Amino acid sequence: MKEKMEINKEIMKSWEKETKKKFTKILINHLKEKLDKSNPEDNLYNQLEYKRIVTLIEREKNNNFLKRFSKEIKDSFIILKVSFENKSETIKVLGNIKLKDLSFLIQEKFDLDSCHLYEFGIGKYKYGPKCDEWEEIFDHLDNYRLDYAINASDLKIGNHIKFLFDFGDNLEFDIEIKEINMREEE
Repeated sequence: MKEKMEINKEIMKSWEKETKKKFTKILINHLKEKLDKSNPEDNLYNQLEYKRIVTLIEREKNNNFLKRFSKEIKDSFIILKVSFENKSETIKVLGNIKLKDLSFLIQEKFDLDSCHLYEFGIGKYKYGPKCDEWEEIFDHLDNYRLDYAINASDLKIGNHIKFLFDFGDNLEFDIEIKEINMREEE
């Protein structure tokens, strides 16, 4: 069983100043109000709400960190070996391909139904489509460029990316980086 998270009002005050997300600020204020009127029966709900805020703050920090890797790269391409079960496809893409477009390309190559959610696991980050207004599931939306994601995670040739498709069937693809050709703009 997981340990309870210590609710820290001082940290919540600093988060309130740091966050730019309106929804996160609303959650922080709501929890602070509930804590002031604290009822011992609400402790579990307070813990869950606090954990949700922690997750949102971590995601916002990740997004801010990822933005630092948005440098322009000229004439870049990446060769990927995408494998699922006993089938694999080697694809060459421009480095500036958006992850949503890479997802569609993989769906096309493996004859998948495009109406399912998906996520990329690139390094310690998860990227996927916006599926709720609070962006609580993924670190960043799927309009992020592949070359930026690779740079943010400091991946090299031979490293692997995970692609999870259809959260019901949980189809797990392995994507190996076979070649990276990136030249920075002069």
